[in-house]
Amino acid sequence: MGSGASMEASAISGVPILNLLPPERYAELKAGGRLPSPKGIAAAIARLLQRDDFPLDQLVGLVQSDPALAGRLLKVANAASWGRSRPLVALRQAIVALGALRVRDLAVGFSLLRHHQAGPCRGFDYAGFWSRSLATAIACQDLASEAQIAAEENFTLGLLARIGELGLATLYPAAYGQLLASRPGEAALVALEGERFGFDHRSLTASLMTDWGLPELLIRAAYHHESPETAEFPGGSRQDNLCRTLNFARAIAEVCVVTDEARWHLLPDLVNRSARLGVAPGALGARVDAIVARWREWGAMLQVRTRDLPPFSELLAASPPR
Repeated sequence: MGSGASMEASAISGVPILNLLPPERYAELKAGGRLPSPKGIAAAIARLLQRDDFPLDQLVGLVQSDPALAGRLLKVANAASWGRSRPLVALRQAIVALGALRVRDLAVGFSLLRHHQAGPCRGFDYAGFWSRSLATAIACQDLASEAQIAAEENFTLGLLARIGELGLATLYPAAYGQLLASRPGEAALVALEGERFGFDHRSLTASLMTDWGLPELLIRAAYHHESPETAEFPGGSRQDNLCRTLNFARAIAEVCVVTDEARWHLLPDLVNRSARLGVAPGALGARVDAIVARWREWGAMLQVRTRDLPPFSELLAASPPR
């Protein structure tokens, strides 16, 4: 893996600034050993892929040594191979289909999920964090064509897009728990994090993703997706589409995880935003229902909390809560 957040905050050819942590600050945090990081086989895969001439057989062997990871990669590869007449059953074939770098990124995401399902920050909902992140990943996978990106890349982006929140909970469990106790809104949370820690979860997310070697396209989308309208990416560009679809995927995830009363208030905005993304109104319900079904399926496999939801058409037709 990289030596840290070496990409400086900069505006490149009009592209909005990406505020990474200063390299020396990130190195200091990393040296403390409390930053979220891939472990075991995922870490070994990341180290292997630092070599330009890594042997494919060695990558296959590493993945084979972790049956759970092998099964998850096969599942992602088959989900991304729509139109293929027969499912992939050979691990080597799946790794080749995904590509080594995507295998690495997926392995990193699954490792973080496996090893950070609980922690010392009492005010941080670890189960809720991963439930939202998994739902976002599944929604991103479904929205890959709108995002103009490979489905497995978009899955990884959705899973890791808010990893900086977990990072703050891991680094500063007491202080971050106190900050979260006031239940600030999203914009207020970013401001409070900056005041308290000198950086916010967006910058930490971008720095972690940079360290793990993820593409800058994904890093910029993660950094700006909470307010894509202020990012000022060129309209219709691949970066703008990716950022906005990630924001929309997160909105779908929120519909999945909130209470019934809160969900009812989210639905009108979700429908309006889907139209702006070019998702046909008649197709939205079926797509959300499919996302929920896959979220529950993946949740059972990864031991991530999910919940039952009525069909989307029933949610839209429901009376407002009293």
